[in-house]
Amino acid sequence: MTNRVTLLGKLVDAPKIRTIEVRNGSIEIVSLWIEAPSGERADRFTVEINCPKAAAAAKAMRAGVVAEINGQLRHDRWKDKASGKWTGKVFVAIDPGEGSLRSKGLADTAEAA
Repeated sequence: MTNRVTLLGKLVDAPKIRTIEVRNGSIEIVSLWIEAPSGERADRFTVEINCPKAAAAAKAMRAGVVAEINGQLRHDRWKDKASGKWTGKVFVAIDPGEGSLRSKGLADTAEAA
């Protein structure tokens, strides 16, 4: 792995599952939206999971779960068809054998107290 990112944060929403058709079949990508607090600030990150083992774990998670993510920082770029302008996004990727995802249980909430 050329770069490593470790996040510990709360899932903001349920996992999203996308299926992409390719020449030899299809690829399933599971996406998570994680909120990682840092002092008074809380940043949100997209995590895209390409590893079948991590994807199975992600599908079992729900909003409010605290997760530990180990993966690679990536930048994806494309040209918008409507405007012709380049756009992009930065995300964390979990590829087979190169990252991991673990649940740390439900986040504490003020309502639960």
